Amino acid sequence: MFQGFLFCMSVLHLGLLCPSSCLCEPNGEVKCRGPVTDIPPLKANQTVRLILNATLIQILNARSLESLTLLLRLGITHSSLRTIHPEAFHSAPQLRSLKLSSNALTVLPPRVFIRLRNLEQLHLNGNLLTSLSMDTFEGLANLIELDISKNQIAKLDASVFQHMKNLISLNLAGNVLRKLPQMVFHNLMHLKSLLLYLNQLETLEEGCFDHLHRMLVLMLHRNQIREIPPRVFWHMPALLTLTLSGNELRYIPGESLYYLPNLTKLTLYKNPLLSLPDQLVGHMPRLQELYLYDTNLTTVPQNLFANMTGLRMLNLHFNKKLSFLPKHLFCCLPNLQKLSLKNNNLQSLHEDQFSTLTNLRILLLSNNKLQSLPTTIFQNLQNLAELELGNNLLRYITGNVFASAHVLQSITLGGNRWNCICRILDIVEWISENQKLVTDLDVVVCHEPYYLKNHPLVSITYASVQCHVPPATAAATPLKRILPLSSTITGITTKPHTSTSGPNTVLTQIRSLHSALYSSPSSPITTKVFHVNTESGISRAFYDTVVIDNSPDIVHNNRHLGWVYLWTVPDPGLYNTLLMSLYVAFVVTGVILIVACAYELYRLNKVMWELGMTVTRNNIIVKRLPSLKGKL
Repeated sequence: MFQGFLFCMSVLHLGLLCPSSCLCEPNGEVKCRGPVTDIPPLKANQTVRLILNATLIQILNARSLESLTLLLRLGITHSSLRTIHPEAFHSAPQLRSLKLSSNALTVLPPRVFIRLRNLEQLHLNGNLLTSLSMDTFEGLANLIELDISKNQIAKLDASVFQHMKNLISLNLAGNVLRKLPQMVFHNLMHLKSLLLYLNQLETLEEGCFDHLHRMLVLMLHRNQIREIPPRVFWHMPALLTLTLSGNELRYIPGESLYYLPNLTKLTLYKNPLLSLPDQLVGHMPRLQELYLYDTNLTTVPQNLFANMTGLRMLNLHFNKKLSFLPKHLFCCLPNLQKLSLKNNNLQSLHEDQFSTLTNLRILLLSNNKLQSLPTTIFQNLQNLAELELGNNLLRYITGNVFASAHVLQSITLGGNRWNCICRILDIVEWISENQKLVTDLDVVVCHEPYYLKNHPLVSITYASVQCHVPPATAAATPLKRILPLSSTITGITTKPHTSTSGPNTVLTQIRSLHSALYSSPSSPITTKVFHVNTESGISRAFYDTVVIDNSPDIVHNNRHLGWVYLWTVPDPGLYNTLLMSLYVAFVVTGVILIVACAYELYRLNKVMWELGMTVTRNNIIVKRLPSLKGKL
């Protein structure tokens, strides 16, 4: 109880000594915000860490930190700090961490940090700094982390980092750097992380990374780099992450990515790449992620991924000009789990394209121009769980194409140009049996023929696709493919048209006959119904039975010069109703125009007659006028 009483008294004592805009913790941490214009008066033996966030401090004076002799960590962030006295940190050599982020600093006094020999962390990001002198960081021999990102620095002195031999992390991102001096990083022997993204770099000097043997992360994305030296990355064997995306690279020199055996992440996307060299990537067995999308590539080298045996995720998508993939492109990726090829311009795939990807779980092929798929293309993908085939130009695929996908959990098939004829029935059967797997079932619809357009594939039946009738309307088919003239037909019996058998019954029998003819064209066929006149060598011009059905179907046929002509009627529906309405409208309009023309001709004739009478009367008067004058 006595110890608890002492603790309560110490907390009360701290509360009495703590400034009004601050919060003082028993562990020596003080947090202040609001209307604070200078370093608050604090007990030296009770302040180890001071955080001033969103304050009104504008100037850091020479004696601002003089009384805080035990202060190890100082942070002045999101404030209005504009000026730092050259001797502001002379009275605080014990500082380990200094954060001056998100202020209004435009310049740093020369050698302002020279007394901070114990400083390990320095953050100057989010200010308005435009330049750094060669002695700005003098004295920071033990600095480990330096962040000067999100400033307006356009140029670096070659010696600006020469005193930081123990630096491990350097962040220069978000500035306006256009060029890096060749020797600027040469003294940073221990550097492991270098962030240079979101600058305006146009090129990299050869040898600028030669001394960074311990580098793990190098980020160069979102610059304006147009070319890179062939060996610029060769001296960083420990590199794990390399980002080159979002630049202006059109070509990459051969062997540029050699000697990076530990690389685990590589990004090349959003570059206007036109081609890649055959020898680009060296041995990268640990590479797990590769991003190569939004380029101008039309194809890629066959051995591009041959050295990436550990690759788990490959994003080769959104390449609008990529139309061809080499047969063995994915030959050496046994550990690949996700492959994205969506939003390319692929028109076909080889049957062995994915044959070696035995561990693949996600395959994205949507938004291409695939017109067909080989039956065995997914044969070895026994672990495939997600497949996207939507928005291609597929017209038919067989249900057997998914026979090996035993663990398939989702598939998309919508947005294709499914041709709903007999060949479609195989995939329709598969869809019907696996409706829960098709995530876009409501948009998997027929594209043709016109009378089944937008009809759901899952509801297609043998009767609806008319698979027993040739799909063409008014088609001409050689007679020998339908029926030899010398054949006799048996096995089908019908009654005269006056019998109780309706048109649908006769139609079903005719369809069955068509299926039999196409399934075994060489076998003799006989019947008791349709007799062929063989005396003159040709058949009768017309059959006696005319069948009319509620869909585009054969209603009449005749033979001429060895051909059978099939005549059909269109399917009644909205489309035909519209056509008929337009036809009636045109006829009525024509009749009205004819009547109007006749009426106008009648009026014209009447006017002409009256005009003629007037002219004749005037002529008579003119002829009689001289004789009348003589008499007078």
